[in-house]
Amino acid sequence: MSLQLFIVILIGIVVSGIVIRAVYRFFFVKKKSGFCGGCKGCDLQ
Repeated sequence: MSLQLFIVILIGIVVSGIVIRAVYRFFFVKKKSGFCGGCKGCDLQ
């Protein structure tokens, strides 16, 4: 097994792991947001 093929396989595994993690975070991780939507109503007290 040549060194170049080993490096290409290793880079492919790393890139596929990053892509799978990004897809998982996009679909399954909820964004933490506060109760406020960012309006100016809280500043008018």
